Amino acid sequence: YLQKVRDLATENNIILIFDECTSGFRETFGGLHKKYNVEPDIAIFAKALGNGYAISACIGRKKFMQAAQQTFISSTFWTERVGPTAALKTLEVMEREKSWQTITQIGSNISSQWQHLADKHDLSISTWGLPALSGYTFNSPNALSYKTLITQEMLKKGYLAANSVYACTEHKQELVDGYFEELDPIFATIKECEDGRDVSSLLEGPLCHSGFKRLN
Repeated sequence: YLQKVRDLATENNIILIFDECTSGFRETFGGLHKKYNVEPDIAIFAKALGNGYAISACIGRKKFMQAAQQTFISSTFWTERVGPTAALKTLEVMEREKSWQTITQIGSNISSQWQHLADKHDLSISTWGLPALSGYTFNSPNALSYKTLITQEMLKKGYLAANSVYACTEHKQELVDGYFEELDPIFATIKECEDGRDVSSLLEGPLCHSGFKRLN
């Protein structure tokens, strides 16, 4: 798919831009375009680049990046150095530790355990996403209610959790095991709801939003 997009962009003299703000550094030391060997004209990075510090970066082919010299770019924070300093150190540590390999393994493990837990309670779920950016959805008309219930009940147990995870190197096995230990009885409750219990009677607040769909 990506190669076809690249070919179409080249054939029609269109600049191809890859948004790697979320996918960057999740499966390679850089963007997913390195994994699939498809080169964009411009790529955008942020988020993992600074490991929590505010930073973004735009990279690209010289002839396209030079276009910035023909316009006026201003920024209130262009002399701010914390973000760039954090990014340089983050890149150093990521390259040394090969963090993308670690978080891919952690995310794959979590995704497998979600499926195992669903099978245990005879629930139907669909898992999705990159291993390091994985999630699951209940195949049920009450999916949003179940997602809301999970967040509500997991907060009581000290976990900020919904139905997805951005794996990081500090998600050690002990933490993951504790998370699933607390999630297990909630899946059991969801099974009761699938069998007829009223899930709305368990919710202590409003239903969660359905992501970007609410804007469409």
